[in-house]
Amino acid sequence: MLVTVGKVIMSQLSQTAQEFLQNTFGPMVAVLCSHDAEVVAQKNHLSFVELARPFCRLSTEAHIRDPTGQHHSVRNLRIVLTDEKSQPPPANVVRKKLSDAVGGHQLTTQEGETDNVISAGAYDLQLSLTTPWYESFRETYLREIEPSDHEFLRHHVGCMLVVSTAHADPMDQFAKLSQEQHRLQHSEDNAYPKWLCPNIFKYYVLLHDNTEGEEEKADAVYQSLKSTYGMHACHLLRINSKSQEASDATASVSNGDANLPNPWVQYISPHIEKESQSSDRGSTTNLSAFPDKVKEDAELSNGGQSGEDSSSLELDDGPNEQTPGDVVVVEVDEPNSEVIPHPLAPTLDSKEKSHSSMEDLLDSDSLHDESETKPAPGTCFTMSDHDRMRIFIHEFVVRGLLPYMEKMIRNLSETLQNRKGIHRSFVSATKKWFGGKQDKITAAQSVPDISRYLRESPELQMRRLADLAFLVQMYELAYTSYHTAKRDFQNDQAWLHLAGALEMASVSAFMHGKVTPEHYMEQAVHYYAEICKKMNFASRNVILYTEMLKSKKLYNEAAMVFIKMTGEDSDLRSALFLEQASLCFIALPTPKVRKFAFHMILAGHRFSKSSQRRHALRCYCQALQVYRGKSWNLAEDHINFTIGRQCLNLRQLENATSALRHLLTQESHQPAAQQGSFLREYLFVSKQLIEQKKKKGQDLTTLAQLPLPVINKSAIRVLLAKPTRPQYSDKTAATSVTFDCILNRTEISAWQRLEALAVTTWSQKKLPAGFKPSLHLLHSDTDNSTHPLAVLEEPVTVEMVLGNPLKVPLILSDLHLLWKFIPIDYEITNQENPEQKPEAITNEEPTDKESCLEQVIETEYIEEVILPSKEFKIIYLKILPRKTGELHITGLGYGLSSQSSTEDGGNDIKRPLTFSSSIVTVSGMQELDIQGRRLNSLKTERCSVMYGPDRRLDPIIVPYMPKLEVLFHDFPTTLLSGEVCQVNVELINEGHCSLSNLLVISDRPEFFTYGFGQIKGSPARKQPAQNEVYSILSEADGKEEHFVVKSNVSHVAEVPLDGGSLPPGCKMSLPMWVRGPEVDGVHEVKMLFVYQSEQENDKMRHRTLHHTVVINAASSVSLSGSAHRGQCPSESEDLQLSVHLAIENMNQLHDSNIAEFSISQVSCVSPRWLLQPTVDFGDDLKISGGESLRLNFKARQHSHFSPGEAANRLLAFSNCSFGKQLIDSSLTPCVDFCFRQLPGSVPDEPVSRLMSASSTPTISPSPSSHELSQLAVVEKALIKEDLESSQDADMMLVVLWKAFVVDEEGESHALVGQNHISLQVLDKEETTHPLHKKPSELEVLKFIKDPKPADRDIPKPDVLSQLLHYNLQFQSTVEHDFQQSLLCWVPVQLQIYNCTQCDLEVYIETNPADNSLSQPSVDMSAMFLPPDSSTFAWCSLSSQVLRLPPSKQATSILHACFGAPGVYNLNSLQLYARNPATGEQRKPIQFGASGQRSDLLKQNSLPTSMVTVVASDGAKT
Repeated sequence: MLVTVGKVIMSQLSQTAQEFLQNTFGPMVAVLCSHDAEVVAQKNHLSFVELARPFCRLSTEAHIRDPTGQHHSVRNLRIVLTDEKSQPPPANVVRKKLSDAVGGHQLTTQEGETDNVISAGAYDLQLSLTTPWYESFRETYLREIEPSDHEFLRHHVGCMLVVSTAHADPMDQFAKLSQEQHRLQHSEDNAYPKWLCPNIFKYYVLLHDNTEGEEEKADAVYQSLKSTYGMHACHLLRINSKSQEASDATASVSNGDANLPNPWVQYISPHIEKESQSSDRGSTTNLSAFPDKVKEDAELSNGGQSGEDSSSLELDDGPNEQTPGDVVVVEVDEPNSEVIPHPLAPTLDSKEKSHSSMEDLLDSDSLHDESETKPAPGTCFTMSDHDRMRIFIHEFVVRGLLPYMEKMIRNLSETLQNRKGIHRSFVSATKKWFGGKQDKITAAQSVPDISRYLRESPELQMRRLADLAFLVQMYELAYTSYHTAKRDFQNDQAWLHLAGALEMASVSAFMHGKVTPEHYMEQAVHYYAEICKKMNFASRNVILYTEMLKSKKLYNEAAMVFIKMTGEDSDLRSALFLEQASLCFIALPTPKVRKFAFHMILAGHRFSKSSQRRHALRCYCQALQVYRGKSWNLAEDHINFTIGRQCLNLRQLENATSALRHLLTQESHQPAAQQGSFLREYLFVSKQLIEQKKKKGQDLTTLAQLPLPVINKSAIRVLLAKPTRPQYSDKTAATSVTFDCILNRTEISAWQRLEALAVTTWSQKKLPAGFKPSLHLLHSDTDNSTHPLAVLEEPVTVEMVLGNPLKVPLILSDLHLLWKFIPIDYEITNQENPEQKPEAITNEEPTDKESCLEQVIETEYIEEVILPSKEFKIIYLKILPRKTGELHITGLGYGLSSQSSTEDGGNDIKRPLTFSSSIVTVSGMQELDIQGRRLNSLKTERCSVMYGPDRRLDPIIVPYMPKLEVLFHDFPTTLLSGEVCQVNVELINEGHCSLSNLLVISDRPEFFTYGFGQIKGSPARKQPAQNEVYSILSEADGKEEHFVVKSNVSHVAEVPLDGGSLPPGCKMSLPMWVRGPEVDGVHEVKMLFVYQSEQENDKMRHRTLHHTVVINAASSVSLSGSAHRGQCPSESEDLQLSVHLAIENMNQLHDSNIAEFSISQVSCVSPRWLLQPTVDFGDDLKISGGESLRLNFKARQHSHFSPGEAANRLLAFSNCSFGKQLIDSSLTPCVDFCFRQLPGSVPDEPVSRLMSASSTPTISPSPSSHELSQLAVVEKALIKEDLESSQDADMMLVVLWKAFVVDEEGESHALVGQNHISLQVLDKEETTHPLHKKPSELEVLKFIKDPKPADRDIPKPDVLSQLLHYNLQFQSTVEHDFQQSLLCWVPVQLQIYNCTQCDLEVYIETNPADNSLSQPSVDMSAMFLPPDSSTFAWCSLSSQVLRLPPSKQATSILHACFGAPGVYNLNSLQLYARNPATGEQRKPIQFGASGQRSDLLKQNSLPTSMVTVVASDGAKT
């Protein structure tokens, strides 16, 4: 329930302020009983006063007349009955009563309850809506205050004389009691009780026992009473309608009559009152002074002492200098342990007097009697007796007391009225002569008030009249009388009388409903406290005044009044007033929360000094709600420390531990010594809590939750592999996954893609459903939503970061992981009830069966870890599962102490000298509960804050699996670009079962090869010899070319195992060749070994081993080359290419490590071409630094080439050697790296995408329009492919070289390698030298739509212009006798070759200038030659049409006619081509806007073809 501050109910929850003030004051009546009357009353186990006290309030309305004769109603009048022979208790007993009244009301507020949450601004405070302890203190305080002579409110108005009818002579006994009362009233030796006037009202009560008394005698005596004293002054009271024997029998059977009410419970005086009275009369020695603070059970058990200074006789408790640090009930055996004093406590005096012990009082028989079972009061009463008691009090008040008080008020009013005239004339004359017109309160001196008035003086008569009028609820008359008396007391400087008049005048005005003169109350407090030193009356004034202010909702003013009345004279009163002040601050319309918290802390401190520890604890807890989490660090530390101390004193060790643990946080700003004290205090209390639970026989099922050190739970990492890798001098182990391997999400995804590629290889190109990649290292960036898999007998290592937020070192001992384990045999499942799981086994509970736990889970212990101040340290803890099942790592167990158990000599940390020499070690734990990632997939998850599970600490232990270890012998770290070296790889199975189906997956397969599974269909030949990288061709294998079936390179390679498996403990070796990357720099290559177990394992299908290779590549050589078509071959000759190759040494001249490169061989890999040298190059060609070498080769088409078999073509390996040895480039490793460099051989993505092979759609006998259009698309694509293939060079040149390197020791080494250059397009130069790309420029902003892209089925223009290759064959020099013949006829042979794989129609145009097939074009080559002599003419057909099959040639004979000698250019021919398979019918030639037919493709023009015509025999040239 959330309550706003406007509805906070203060201490007047049960009654209003008017009701409280009315009940505070009532007419007091003394009771004087005879012995026989007390005997009759004691049958109910009560005295007569106690018997009548619950019925002393009028239930009906009474009436009384004022001095003017007007009637006034008296409502709810309460009279106060007291024993005439009783005396006010001593001050120590009163303090004991007040302490018991406060301590007897406790309110325990449980944290987390919402029934009493109060909303105060931005705070939701959990407060108590009522303060019953303050109400009890207020009631007791006002009841036990001593009567004084300056007021008549507590003076007795009348007296009841009670005699029983069992007396022999009741009338005589009444006379004796009357005389006894007169003697007690007028004797000077008896100061108490005090009487209102000499002639008081006497009321005679004849008490009759209905079960034992005589009715006739009772009636006779009563008639005598009425005739003697009057009917208004006597009453016959019949009680005890139930006999004592019957009441005892009923009590023994049913423990009293449950149907009858018991109104005496709340009015029975505590037994200590009777004890103190009897002791005071008997002059015992132990009650000379009551202690200021009361011992609790904890103090008594530890021999504590308490007492007080007996000089004070006030009701308030005396000053108490005790601090929270002094009330610790358990002593710590630490001689150097400092005590932190309370910051609000005064300095203790070393010469302070010791207090007297209270053990005799608390061990007395009277206190033991209280523990005995007392009989219920009022056992002889019936409901009729209850009614008779009410009638008796009503007749006493209405017939006797009120008429008497009415008469007294009238007489006093008349007497004072008569004296008022004389007084007024005297005062006026005095003022006239002395000029006294001021009505101001004279400043009083701080002197004790001395009674200066006689009892019959007019001033006291006026005060008596005012008090009588107030008691009978004539508040207007009372206010007038108090105001009149105030003037007289002020003039006479009677400060005590003045304070009383001011106080009651204000109360009368409030009760009457007038405007309350609030300054009256403030002045009254001042006179009471400062002038007269009457703190008891000042406290009463504050209690009354604050109730009046709170009823008007003046909470701020009430708080100020409470605060002003606090002092060092009474800790209990100050504590209660400070608490009420804080509640007033929180009840304001705008709550002052900080003032509330501050004064609540002050109240808690004063409660602690007055030994009210539970109230002190409550106050501090309420104040902590305001300071917690608001950066008030020092104040929060003080509150938590005090709460811990108070809980420790109250033996609430769990709450003490909870409070002290808040001191050990990272936000603490305390100095190192203070933090060390906090730590020792926490450790000591935690130790006491553990011992307390052991003494109570409680099972310590769980360890204590310790606050230190700080564990970064999100940074916890779990490793399911070896935490360290083996180190060797000559070989390198696979890097695997360790804690030093830091992978981000991108790298994790890359490894997972490689693993998925291996799984798809096993599952026939399909990823299984529910596939989950293997995780060896789990951290915050991995997917921890599922349980990880760990293998039996393999360690599980957890990395944690421990932080010490304090300024003092922490000592951690016996660190180990806490776990719960459910053993499950996955090989033998429970067939009867598969869902039933065995009972969990855990090491969280302290047990002696450590050996049994080690058989299940072997746990590693760290003996000691020292955390310096403000530092972090990483620890690694390991567990080794011995059985299969479900493992849950729940926490970290350790022992926490502030000092090491080892000698300080072995540690570099210097501890402060203030630390204790004793060692307190607390065994505890911290839970490792990790919060998962926030869910964000569903709408409900996005709209709310939801987190998924994090199961990185909950692995499943699966049965035995093989465990692969890979060792690389002499693996290089630095390579030249293209350098090839051989590495021996050793495979070891360290698991408990056989290994099978070993795959190697890499993201960069071009960097290495194992030499298996790459050359399919090739004849088996020998591998390279030992210590040799390449295989050398022998004379038997003398042919220079070899044919190998083309094989695409995959990211996955299968490792052949002997017998198909690798048994446990066995190993095998295989070679691996590594080639330096083409690009300089540092390269990282991922290699993933994936394997399976030979035995089926349902929980774990496969395992992986990671290896990361870092290669630093240096420059070697750069290649550039191009291929061009040769002359058109004849029908007996094949087409040839001219190949140009340039090799440059990229090493700089200043690099002395590499002397030179020697070119050993150039090989060609092509499905069509064989490489041949043009000249004999001789021995090895050497290139020094900065030099380059140019070579020319020719390539001819081999006989096995078949253009139709594009899907499965043979690759021809042809070699051109420059040395004595010929390297077989078709064997490993040369062929492997060649395949890896072929264009399109290596997939771009690591995970292969399953692509269905395209096939020609099947056409039905009656095709539809859609099928026809689909067929047309396929035909266009095929035509495009055929046309574009005409420009393919389709070859790769492999340069094999040797490099001579000088190492740091001066020794020379020969390195071998190979570099590749791919020539894919004719007449295009390719290079391997890396080009620096220009930074891309920003695209220009376009406001118009881009034009529609060209049809993708149409080849590029440069391809369409090179469909034909043609040349002219003619005699370069012709001699002709122009005198004999005017024209010279020269035959010219035109050779045309179809470069495509489709039929072409060729159009030959001999005269482009006259023919309209094309417009004249400018031959750019002729611009650089001398102009020909004159024009010539072709004397054959001007236009011809030929049809050429694929890859065929044709010849056309032309005749050129020359009319004069000279030099002529014959390149005026123009050829056009058209594919006749387009389905178009032959149409007449149509020309477009440019003069060219749209379906004809113009071919490139001939180069310059010069012919020289020479005149013979005297003719002119």
